[in-house]
Amino acid sequence: MTSKHIKQFVTVSLFIFLFVQCKTMKENRQDIKQFKSIYLDQFKLTYTRRLLQIGFNNSTSINNILDTDPRGFTERILSDADYHLIDSLVYQDNQIMITDSTNRIGMVAEGAEGKSVLDYLISKYESKWIDSVAKVRYKTLGVKKFE
Repeated sequence: MTSKHIKQFVTVSLFIFLFVQCKTMKENRQDIKQFKSIYLDQFKLTYTRRLLQIGFNNSTSINNILDTDPRGFTERILSDADYHLIDSLVYQDNQIMITDSTNRIGMVAEGAEGKSVLDYLISKYESKWIDSVAKVRYKTLGVKKFE
């Protein structure tokens, strides 16, 4: 081979290598974005389900509804630490709802007393609080960012 052919071969080889490497990095970025989206959704879904269960005192009716909901993943996305954090948050939220309910006794119209689980849950979602908690938790996973 002449030096001209060697240079051409090296140039083409480098070009192919860079093309394949860029494509792989792009696929990795897409995989990471997809995993992040799945993780955040699963975190918020788990929080919502647990808040409904605990808020309604593990009611059979609520559990039946949640059991028929096909949303979620069969493979585990969240860690034990995630579930522990969610349970802690739900416990605190339930205590807030109980306190609020107790403070409203005799102060609201009859029939409006008791825990306002759905109202509480909606206000949490509108505040984007659970989104920020899920994002902070996601960052602790150490998933490498490709920017």
